[in-house]
Amino acid sequence: MSTSNGLHLDDDQLVWAVVDEAELPLPLREHLSTCPVCRANKAQTAKNLARLGQMAERYAPLPTHPVSLPVDEPRGISRWSWGWRTYVGAAVATALVLVVLWRTPVPPGPSGENGNMLATEMQEAEEFMTEIAMLVDNALPTVYLDISAESSMDLDEEFMEFVVPSVGDEPLTYDSRKRGVSLC
Repeated sequence: MSTSNGLHLDDDQLVWAVVDEAELPLPLREHLSTCPVCRANKAQTAKNLARLGQMAERYAPLPTHPVSLPVDEPRGISRWSWGWRTYVGAAVATALVLVVLWRTPVPPGPSGENGNMLATEMQEAEEFMTEIAMLVDNALPTVYLDISAESSMDLDEEFMEFVVPSVGDEPLTYDSRKRGVSLC
């Protein structure tokens, strides 16, 4: 804020002046020392902040239990106990995994009837993936493609001749009396 234009301190600057006036920039401190309006606003802000503090003390609930800071334990004991618990937990988890793996029956290999089932499943999966690939290219069913004219039409010679007529061996010439191009 520029105080040379006759402007006064704003609310943030007034709070800053109440909290620590020495931290205000020099032009603001000089303006505050010479301006009676800003000094009155600073005094009012200080009263409002003091009243806010009193209300906070009066209406804030009392703590339900005493506040205490954690006590530093000797590092050797806490590290050892934490490490011991971690190692025991890891050993128990490893033992459980080994028991589960040891008790789980191994499925038969791809021979006999299971091999045929595996081949059938792989064939179905391949067909399914082919269908998905087709849907990625165009997800609309063919009925809707026909309606939207997006289907791949069979472009035969007759249709192409209609769209782009061929001139054959006859050259194109320009006739200045007629507009456009005419055949000779």
